[in-house]
Amino acid sequence: MNNVVCDIDGVIYRGNRVFPGVTEALLRLRESGARILFVTNNSTRSPAAAAGRVSELTGVEFGPGDVCTSPQAAVAMLGASDLPVFVVGESGIDETLAAEGCPVTEDPGEARCVMVGLTPRITYDWIGAAADAVRNGARFIATNTDPTYPVEDALLPGAGAIVAAIATAADAAPEVAGKPHQPMVDLVRSRLLDGPVWVVGDRVDTDIALARAGGWRSVLVMGGVTRDADESGADAVADGFASAVELILTESL
Repeated sequence: MNNVVCDIDGVIYRGNRVFPGVTEALLRLRESGARILFVTNNSTRSPAAAAGRVSELTGVEFGPGDVCTSPQAAVAMLGASDLPVFVVGESGIDETLAAEGCPVTEDPGEARCVMVGLTPRITYDWIGAAADAVRNGARFIATNTDPTYPVEDALLPGAGAIVAAIATAADAAPEVAGKPHQPMVDLVRSRLLDGPVWVVGDRVDTDIALARAGGWRSVLVMGGVTRDADESGADAVADGFASAVELILTESL
């Protein structure tokens, strides 16, 4: 049975626009018996919210167990000595921490960990408070360091831009949880079924690198973030998710 580990933003949809053929391709995978696992560095949504977004836009139903998020990988890194957590991010981080019973704090002086993800609400003071906490000895965890975030007609600054600001101010390097780092590799591996594993994504530095880190096969999808497939290191290149699924199903006959 195939395992298809798939990025979401830039592969399934971009902004509110679903790419051509995605719904039909997802249904083909499901009919083939494949395990479909969405793996995203986007830290703004909980697994349930991310699954709901995919279901709403594609018309194919998925649940939280079908999604791995960078906050899940980050929270799995925590120990008792890392609590409470000072969060720089959106509800995807807060809800994941709450689900695991991890307390949070808005006081940088009592924080034992600073966890950072994407948030369009970022402020100068928020960056300063996070940097203060890190300088005072709090563990510094980035859910991901993606430099950009794709929307329908633009690339916006990603979580990596916020992480870089805090790292510069605190003069400290973060531990990174999301693709392609080991915490996410471990999370994904725990969700896989027996059989071949294909990673489908639009970023060489996260998706294709995740495949290399896990020892899995990879398909680079063009049209998201990556514009040049040369020297990508991917096992195959497709012009979209539907073409990637065709390749996977054909290769697996």
